[in-house]
Amino acid sequence: MLSVERATPALPAIELPSKPHRYTWPGPIRRIRGTMLKLLYRWTHSRAFRHNERLWGAVAVERHESGYLRRMRVGRHELPIENADTLLGAFNGACHLIATGPSINDIDYASLDLDHVMGVNGAIALQDRHPVQFDYYCIVDAGFARNRPDLVARVMQQRLVLFATPLVLWYIAQYFPLEQMQCRIFPIEDVRYPACRRALRRQELRAAQTRDGLVVFDEARALGFSLDIRRGTFDGRTVAYTGLQILHSLGFDTLYLHGLDFRHAARTPRFYETANTMQPSSLDDHFDAFIAPSFRAAAALLERRGVRMVNLSPHSALDTQIAEKSDWRQLRRASMAYG
Repeated sequence: MLSVERATPALPAIELPSKPHRYTWPGPIRRIRGTMLKLLYRWTHSRAFRHNERLWGAVAVERHESGYLRRMRVGRHELPIENADTLLGAFNGACHLIATGPSINDIDYASLDLDHVMGVNGAIALQDRHPVQFDYYCIVDAGFARNRPDLVARVMQQRLVLFATPLVLWYIAQYFPLEQMQCRIFPIEDVRYPACRRALRRQELRAAQTRDGLVVFDEARALGFSLDIRRGTFDGRTVAYTGLQILHSLGFDTLYLHGLDFRHAARTPRFYETANTMQPSSLDDHFDAFIAPSFRAAAALLERRGVRMVNLSPHSALDTQIAEKSDWRQLRRASMAYG
């Protein structure tokens, strides 16, 4: 049986690896075998199970009697799962959610004291410029895990809690030796697409909100907010929205949002990219129909629950009716602000 260490509110200081792991993608034979297994799965399973095609035969999960994930194995390696019972609701005060919009480049992180920090996707690249320590990390985009293994490998080698879906963890296992990971894992899943189970029907999603700590804003578009991330999360078409649900479940009541620009994302590099190294982005396509409505409804819900959201991106497409805007300089250490 898996021995799960008890989580504590204060995580140890991060020691950056002096020699980062050199990731290696599988060889052609292994890739061909994986493709054949995926095709076989499609031939033998209905569309309702399609989201599990990469997990079949490679990932095993065990669920608590209440239904949430509590153990997970990729191949022969059992992941070190974070103890949800002691982590959820264990915090209060402020936490900073650092995304990857270009406005990150305008913030002097050397002048900020950030007690609790969550990064998403490529935010780890901020450590190339500033000594930012991440306590938590969230990756739910399989495309990011596939396209930027260099950044994901850096996350895996730090002493933080990584919130990731089983599919993302499967992709990571393709190039990163899991026995070398330093982080601990908190597996999460899309509420509509549970790992190794059939996708939820609309009526099942409607029923879940009365018993599973889920709030559904729009059934047709599957927009909602999870008050208990063990029950699943709503993607909102951006990893930052998943991060928002995680931080609320952890108990934080003031959320500072960094780099949530959402403007011209398809042609504007992320803070760590150049025009020549940009990865594709679908944020522009999904903003009006999914992203903005999700954040707007979530903001009203969180306000009723006593949670304050502060957007540090001055030109963010999220208007002030969704989250108040503030200049990052308001957060500078007193010695620098008045020195």
